[in-house]
Amino acid sequence: MDSLDVIGVGIGPFNLSLAALIEPTPLRALFLEKREAFCWHPGMALPNSRLQVSPFKDCVTLVSPTSPYSFLNYLAHHGRLYSFINKRNGSTSRREFTDYYRWVARQLGTVRFNEEVLDVAPFRDAYRVSTSTTSYLARAVVIAVGVEPKIPPCAKPYIGDSVYHAADYLDRGSPRPDEHVLIVGGGQSGAEIAEHMLNRADSPRITWVTSRSNLFAMDDTSFVNEAYMPRYSRRFHALPLQHRRAIIDNEKLTSDGISAELCNRLYDVLYEREVEGALSESFHLLPSVVVKHITPLNKRWQVDLTGLTKQQHHRIVVDRIVLATGFRPRTPLFLQSLLSNAHMEDDLPVLGPDYAVSFTQNMPGPVDLQNQSRLQHGLQSANLSLVAYRNSLIINSLLGQPFYVDQSGQLLGGHESPAEQNAVFDAMTMAEKMSAII
Repeated sequence: MDSLDVIGVGIGPFNLSLAALIEPTPLRALFLEKREAFCWHPGMALPNSRLQVSPFKDCVTLVSPTSPYSFLNYLAHHGRLYSFINKRNGSTSRREFTDYYRWVARQLGTVRFNEEVLDVAPFRDAYRVSTSTTSYLARAVVIAVGVEPKIPPCAKPYIGDSVYHAADYLDRGSPRPDEHVLIVGGGQSGAEIAEHMLNRADSPRITWVTSRSNLFAMDDTSFVNEAYMPRYSRRFHALPLQHRRAIIDNEKLTSDGISAELCNRLYDVLYEREVEGALSESFHLLPSVVVKHITPLNKRWQVDLTGLTKQQHHRIVVDRIVLATGFRPRTPLFLQSLLSNAHMEDDLPVLGPDYAVSFTQNMPGPVDLQNQSRLQHGLQSANLSLVAYRNSLIINSLLGQPFYVDQSGQLLGGHESPAEQNAVFDAMTMAEKMSAII
């Protein structure tokens, strides 16, 4: 059996980008996915869902602007280039970006759907990747198995048709007008679902709870977005663990807030309901509140809520619970086995600058992890901002030489100067720096 250079496990946005960027290189690659076709959180593809980053943070553009797999080329191919520019806001919907991803996937001969990977294990001088139909050999593997819903423990026993995660929202049918719906979670997903229900002429009664003290907008200003630049990512990776933790906590709203546009739309809708005198009967927002217990009650749900500030307890009865409680990286059994001899840091595998796992013993080749390095490489590892950059590092490392360069002319994956390596990383926000100067 001939050995490939690299096999990608999972075909989501991250490995799709890798496949597109590998195509012009001499690397022999194959990408495997258990689903029948490309999909990207289909249960959350609401009409009002918008991409929270620039569409130029696509599969390829930020490291290969002339690639045929760019979002701009997608627009041109579909005859929408001028129309997109005329929209003036420069953003796109999740539905359009999903269609872009599918368009890229259809053009790549190295992606293979409907083939589930069951095991990845060292085999002589390579990795044997066993699927539902056959086995392959590769000198390197890139794991991008995606994320899974994060379910609060009190809700796990009741997951089903009327208690479910936001990822399944469109698959569970619309709430009836006479239902009382509880939305749990104050991020973008919860806000999109709340708006989707509120915009219905026959919207249900809604109670929306969040552990946050308010509905906070995503911090999306130009200075803050410097945290989603390659140099920032490299310097973040070199920091001690406790510093990285502090920065992630400090910068959480750069990726985990509600878009300002959606915040304002929601406020306008609720204001008009207040003008009509219908707000108090149809909608309640409870900040600084967590769900403590869920109990079945005559085909409905009794929910015990606790305030985080005053420790007040409240009980409501609802018909449906939508958990907009986020996601966590998936760790299938084969990955747990593969990482059994990895160096660990705070129960997480240690990853190098090129996203390769550091092992305690010799391995046949690199094992790269996508979307499993939030604590090691920063918040950008879990969103689309540096996906092309990350994959260019992986490709350059597999080739053993630089193939891609960044747009400032510095070789991607190149070493920073000793002065940069020894510099003290300033974790303060721009506002803190300004106030300190003043």
